[in-house]
Amino acid sequence: MRFKHFLLLAIVCLTAVPFLHGQSAPPAEEEEFKVISQPYVPQDSNAIRVQSTMVEVSVVVRDGKGNPISGLKREDFEIDDQGKPQRISFFNEEVAHPPVKPMPQTTAEAPPAPPPPVPPRYLGMYFDDENMSTGELVYARKAAETFVRNTMAETDRAAIFTSSETVTQQFTSNKQQVLDAIAKLISHQRIRAFSGCPEIGPYQAYQIGQMFDTHSDALDLAFAEAKSPQCHVCDGEPDPECIRFIQTKAATVLSQSEDNAQDSLGVLGDVIRYMGKMPGHRMLIMASGGFFGQSTKVQHNVDKMIDAAIHAGIIVNTMDAKGLAADYDPSQIGQEVALGGALQGYRDILNSDERDVTTDSISAIAYGTGGKFFHNNNDMVGGIKQIAEMPESSYVLGFSPEVTKDNGVFHNLKVKVPQQHDVSINARPGYFAPSKEQAVPGVKFQKLNKQVMGSDTLSEISTDVTTTSGTLATGEPALRVTVHVPGRSMQFKKENKRHIERLIIVSALFDMKDQYLAGNEVVMDMKLKDATHTNIARDGVDSKSTFQAPAGTYRLRQVVQEVVGGKTSAISRTVEIR
Repeated sequence: MRFKHFLLLAIVCLTAVPFLHGQSAPPAEEEEFKVISQPYVPQDSNAIRVQSTMVEVSVVVRDGKGNPISGLKREDFEIDDQGKPQRISFFNEEVAHPPVKPMPQTTAEAPPAPPPPVPPRYLGMYFDDENMSTGELVYARKAAETFVRNTMAETDRAAIFTSSETVTQQFTSNKQQVLDAIAKLISHQRIRAFSGCPEIGPYQAYQIGQMFDTHSDALDLAFAEAKSPQCHVCDGEPDPECIRFIQTKAATVLSQSEDNAQDSLGVLGDVIRYMGKMPGHRMLIMASGGFFGQSTKVQHNVDKMIDAAIHAGIIVNTMDAKGLAADYDPSQIGQEVALGGALQGYRDILNSDERDVTTDSISAIAYGTGGKFFHNNNDMVGGIKQIAEMPESSYVLGFSPEVTKDNGVFHNLKVKVPQQHDVSINARPGYFAPSKEQAVPGVKFQKLNKQVMGSDTLSEISTDVTTTSGTLATGEPALRVTVHVPGRSMQFKKENKRHIERLIIVSALFDMKDQYLAGNEVVMDMKLKDATHTNIARDGVDSKSTFQAPAGTYRLRQVVQEVVGGKTSAISRTVEIR
């Protein structure tokens, strides 16, 4: 299977995702394995740090008919940070199409100053072609073509990306190049594991898995189909062998559905990271037929996508490519088994729920970044125009938080216009406070920083580092780095029947003049039960990261700190990005 970007790229160059070698990470509710990943900010020992935090919030205020309201003043707005009112210290109204002022009379000796150029808008279009049928993609493609021809402004820069990574067009103002890329879009929808008797959709599989050892309507429905004359893979009463067959198939369906979601989210992370480097206004449109995102693993990655977009200042607008299509229908992928009575009614409800939950993740990404979610509408042309439009009037509010703890937590924002009634307000939902390391580095960080910024080899514990040069979904050259920490390198201590350990893994990229370019820090906190500890102590853990940088030669610095035993590994190597 070809490599897919499960990595969640953030800030400028990279982030990292840990993997338990040889097994899946334990469910989050068990609290056995907690991971924090953030950009690594090196500290110059001679630097004097002066911290000043200004939070900027872009706001669009619309009346009851959806039209942007212009002419508002600073005093018309209120903004709350974690429920506490803040003083607005910066205010500006931005107009998409400012009126042309008459040219003043001038002499030949003093020609008039040219008007300031309109700043470009960077508009990314992400087509989730692995989760769209041919019909859905055709309508999304036509809508995008119409938008580019008729609505895309001359100052816009547009780019095309796909989840299959088969079509990529980097940012350009050339409409024909964008149209040529759109014309190449085709569906790469995967063959679904739930085809074949009995038909089990992702949501039904989720219900079966959630009630694994108890009676459930989802399991009854699958068994009724399995023993039907059309299917006949089970006989008579639900014997243990047949139940295991259904549960195994449900687990397979759910696993493939999670993989599909991870694929789409992984490439979305690449696109967000890439767009984060663009100046000016940045907006991302995601067209998708949706994917199942009810599992803890997928929901966690949806949250990370939202966090990454907020960090990068990118609004993500999403569009459900299914439009007003009928509810999910198993007969589309196989022969529908005829049922009667209560089970038929339950299947109808399940099919309706199946359609709804497939859009939960893409709606969450839109609303979580302050964007729009277009759905339940077949007017794809109007939809893409609606979610891609630059409002005629918007506002930028800025404030310096009165009290900010350096804990890296998310702060909820609430923007209000008290004197305006029957209005809707679009604004970013919040921001992230700086972490302690980003604010004032402590003694432990300074020791770690010394190793990261150094060049000596330190081998107090054993680690394995492998690198591969490749290309991201955005078409940029990149370096993939895998760090394996063997089980023998970890010194667990036992507390309250748990095995405790912490690993700090820092990857840093330098140019050949030893100038720091980018880095990432991953902290793995482990509080393992006996069974998980046995597996990790045997197999170890992996951490994977990706650097995006121009082709060339670089120095990669890898530092791993094992906290319980206080031991460290540090190694430098020359790497090529092609």
